[in-house]
Order: sequence, then structure tokens, then C-alpha cells
Amino acid sequence: MKYRILIWMFLIGCLAGCREDDEIGFAVPVEFRKIAFDPIPGGAVMRYRLPDNLDIFGVRARYVNAYGQELIKEGTYLSDTILLDGFTEAQTDVPVSVTFFNNSMQESEPLALAFKTQPAATVALFDELTVNPFWGGFNVTYTSPSIVEGTVHVFYIGINPATRQQDSILVGSYPILEGGDTLNFVLKQALDKLDVVVRTDDFDGHRVRTRIYENIPALAMEKLSPEQFEFSTDAEIVENTDREVGLKYLFDGNKKGLNYKKNYMEGNKGKEGYRKYGTFLAGPNAFEKRFVIDFGEPRVPAMVCGDAFLYFGTYWPVPPMILLPGINDNYDRVGAEYWHGSYMSRLPCKLKLFGTNAADPLKASMDECTLLYALDEPSSAPYWDKAWCRFTDYCYANWGYNNPGYLSLPYSEFEELEPITLEMKCNYTGEAFRYVFFEVYDTYGSMRNGSEDYEENDREYVTFDELEVYVKMENK
Repeated sequence: MKYRILIWMFLIGCLAGCREDDEIGFAVPVEFRKIAFDPIPGGAVMRYRLPDNLDIFGVRARYVNAYGQELIKEGTYLSDTILLDGFTEAQTDVPVSVTFFNNSMQESEPLALAFKTQPAATVALFDELTVNPFWGGFNVTYTSPSIVEGTVHVFYIGINPATRQQDSILVGSYPILEGGDTLNFVLKQALDKLDVVVRTDDFDGHRVRTRIYENIPALAMEKLSPEQFEFSTDAEIVENTDREVGLKYLFDGNKKGLNYKKNYMEGNKGKEGYRKYGTFLAGPNAFEKRFVIDFGEPRVPAMVCGDAFLYFGTYWPVPPMILLPGINDNYDRVGAEYWHGSYMSRLPCKLKLFGTNAADPLKASMDECTLLYALDEPSSAPYWDKAWCRFTDYCYANWGYNNPGYLSLPYSEFEELEPITLEMKCNYTGEAFRYVFFEVYDTYGSMRNGSEDYEENDREYVTFDELEVYVKMENK
């Protein structure tokens, strides 16, 4: 008898369990079943619609990503899309189970669906990625889709300085940029040829793809002396013997403001007692003018360097806001015209360097020119902390205001200081040009804060203390 009772209890429990199973999962209304998927880089967007139905609170999607992880993504009536991510390669027919849930979090019966994906940025960037020779190293150029995520790591095969053994040496890790990027690398090790390794990771730390690029030739450059090229321009060049401003100072070999420093230390001044600068200045109206270097024959351009003064804590003449007869009418009109109170306001923040074989480089159309280098930095003061010439200013040279800086430093110590240089390294294609020229489109502080009331360079002057020219070193 006891055993019969136990059997009946077991049967009743099974029937109750079957009844509960039958009640799990409600039927999905037909109007809710209109679900679409749009493939995107690294996944898909699931589009759904929840009509006004107080019984349905949200939707839930279950799928397995590229790394075998089961993911659950949820959406509510507050939205109409769910991002299904976690993929690398392009895929078709990825299974996804879609359910709806009510206010009691009870799920509906599942819908078995599928979606497609596009390659993620961590994969797609390799489609058009190139590793190219560059001056003293190499560069990596890639394109990427509009939706990006992940990191690109760049290595080269060289000698590990710690182990003295051949190793893959990391030279940089960068977030993948929308649309693509060009990464330039200058190496400390001298190698005739390079093997470069490019690897991508997603933001979860998964290694996605690695590719090796072998036998990338290293490029070497050589500096030309001023006698090996000719310089010309359609800009007006300031020639002032009394202030030592002129073209000859652009190629005299003295960088870092050495001429200015010598005049200061030796007490040399102009006839009116004002300072001598010993430098080059073009203007007024030197913006968008061409500064041309003629090699005499086609050469492969490597780099053009423009140098600036080191920080001297000096006074750069500025015109008075209001001219008062008999009070400030004897101010340094020439110096104020040249500098307007700010040396940086004459240094380029927007510049392009071109190569051409046109008959007349001063008149050549842009269709006859090849862009070799571009500088595009903001001119406004808040961004000066990243400017190539920021250490000409006391704020970033770790000097206090009115500190003389390097002006009184002994020559022996001054010679040891690194110059402040804009290195215009040319994109390498192997093409040779007879001419290279640069144009300046803006200078730092030329329109400070975007207000004409604070115009620093309305006359469009441009300066470099020294100009150096480099070309590809030819095998002897």
C-alpha cells in the first residue's frame, strides 16, 4: 500500500510539472515578429518594434560571439535597436535566439533567427594596410571602416637592448582611427632592411590578427649645403641691415637664435639703440606664398627643417594700443612691426610642402604638384602646449616670466642644447623632383581666441631662423 501511494505521488508530480512546462513561455504576437538585422563592422544591429502593449516589457537576444562566449543583449520599449557585437571576420547565418519578456520577467517562446556581420576594424584595416620605407625607419598606412574599436600594435624585428638577442620590439600602440591613419617610426637601430609586425587587439584584450611584412628597405638621407641648391620665393623678404634681418641669415649655419644671442652678449645694437636679431623674416603678406628650393636636377626629397629661436626671455616689441603724442610716439616701430610682441606669432602652425617638376614652380598648378608633408595645428593659445615651437615661450620652457632663459648661457653650454626644429619629413614614393616648395597658411596666435581684437599677425609675417634641406642618400 505504501508503495502505491508513492507511485501516485510521483505521477501527480510529473503531471504538475508538465502543466507548469506548458505554461512557461507565452506566444509571441505576430506584430512583434518583424525583426531585421543590419550587418556592421564587428557585428550587427538588430531592429525591433514593440507596439503599445502593456504586457510586453522588452526583448532579449542570445548568441555566441567569435570567442565562444554566450552573450545576452536586452532592449526595452524605450529603444528599437540592439547592438550584437563581439565578431571579427565577416560571417553569415550567425544563430540568435530572440525572446520577449513581460513585466514579470517571464520570457516568451524563442524565435530562432540568424544575422550577418561585416569584418571588424581589427580585421578590415589589413585589407589596404601598407608598410612603407621612411626616413630612418618605416611608416604604416591603413584605412578602416566608419565603426572602429580596438588597438593596433606595431613591432619591428631587431636586437633587444636588454637581452642582446633578436626580438620583436614594440614601437607603438594606438587606437584604431575612423577612416585610417599614417604612423611614422624613426628607429634608433641602423638596419638595411626591416621586418615589421602589425597586430590588432580588441578592447577586451583578445588578439585578433597578426601579419608580418618582410624586407622593408630602410631609407637614409643626406644634408645639402646651401651651395647645392637655389632658394627663391614670390614673398617679400625683409632686408634690414641695421637690425640684421635678411635672407642671408636663413642659410648661415647659425641655429637656435645664435646671432641674436651673440649681439646681446656683445652689446651690439642698431643705430637707434634697438636690438639686432640676425634672422630671416618674410612679409608682409607672406601667407600662401611659395618658398622654393631648386635642386638643379631631380632628386628624391627627404626633409626640410625650419629652426626657431630657443627661449631667451626677451622683450619682443609691441605697438601701443593708443598712440599718445609725446608719450609713446618713440616706441620701436620697426621691431613692433616685425614681431608684434610675440615671436611665436611668426612661426607656422599650418604649412604644406610640395614637390614638382613643372617648368616654373612659382606658377605651377596644384595638379602639377605632389603633397609631401602637411602641418595642421591650431593657432589659438590653449593649444600651444603641443606646438612644435612651444619651448620658444616661457610657459613651456620651464622658465618664469622675464627669466633670461638661455640668453646669458655660456656658448659652450648653449652649443649642447637641442634646437627647436620643425621637421618636414617627406612622404616617400621614390619619385624625384627638381623643386620642392612650402606654403604657410597660418601662424601661432595669428587670430588668438578667434577675435580680431587680439590679432597677432594681421600683416602675415613668417620667420625661420635657419633652413636645412635633405635628400635621399644615393648609393655611391
